Amino acid sequence: MVFQAMRERFLHRLWAAVLLSLVGLLPVNAFAQNAAGTNVELLLLGTKGGPALLTPKRISQSSALIVDDEIVMIDAGYGASLRLAEAGHSLKHLRSIFITHLHSDHVLDYPALIMNAWATGLKQPVDVYGPAGMQTMTDQVWKMFAVDIGKRVADEGRPDPRKLVSVHEIDAGPVVDATMKVSALRVPHPPFGDGEAFAYRFQVAGKTIVFTGDLHAFPDGFAAFARNADIMVSEMVNADAVQALSQRIGNGDTLAKAILSHHVTGAQVGRAAQAAHVKKLVLSHLVPADDPSVTEQSWIDAVRGDYDGPVVVGRDGMGIHVAGTQAKAGSE
Repeated sequence: MVFQAMRERFLHRLWAAVLLSLVGLLPVNAFAQNAAGTNVELLLLGTKGGPALLTPKRISQSSALIVDDEIVMIDAGYGASLRLAEAGHSLKHLRSIFITHLHSDHVLDYPALIMNAWATGLKQPVDVYGPAGMQTMTDQVWKMFAVDIGKRVADEGRPDPRKLVSVHEIDAGPVVDATMKVSALRVPHPPFGDGEAFAYRFQVAGKTIVFTGDLHAFPDGFAAFARNADIMVSEMVNADAVQALSQRIGNGDTLAKAILSHHVTGAQVGRAAQAAHVKKLVLSHLVPADDPSVTEQSWIDAVRGDYDGPVVVGRDGMGIHVAGTQAKAGSE
């Protein structure tokens, strides 16, 4: 009897241990299945740095992460909403917007993005993240379109977009802690002050994508922030071509000096990507983007002094497969 009781206790504890181990494995397996089943694409909408509209082939900075059908915007330079439509995405699937800083070439399409998404049938909430001043800008959007909004809500039965959009003014550190995790890092970008310009790190479907934003140097802590990123999307400036650009636009040496003091060179980008062990480097926000003497190979060669991984020179409308099984035809 005693032996039988001991045997039953042993078997009970054994089955309990097996059950606990199986239960402990469930979340891991479920997460792995969710990660494998989530399709993520990086879409470069505008790859030009600077506010001047010089050619329709390249427009100001904006990118998107397409997570299954949801649109996550990173900056909203002029033409962002049009580029999304050209890529075949319905703006009503807009889910969130992350703004790196408030230069016009990063926010000029912010009002259009919200209003076009609403006009296309947006009904879900949209979260907007950015530096101080983001709420004031959004309040001005509502004032600018108050007549249109009021009439369409009453006449067409649309939801009030002012109740759909929530603005979050951020600082460095965790920004979103959900299925997609997002963190921010302060970056130096004169003439903006400390805490007015940010890099972002996105973690989704087991992948990490880092956007440097605009910066004149990579700050301390950037290598840890971007460590082992699957993709790093970085801006870049070509110093020689900037001199020629400033002569064409005007202001000469004053403009050239300002541009060069605001942005990073290929050598800086290459060193930062190598130090962080970035798996793929994507160049966007190219300054200047319209000089025919600066070829795609020129941009690649500029980072090759230190970085030996794959380099993609961004073009407007380019899609880059990040995760999942549904890579689009023609995507990198």
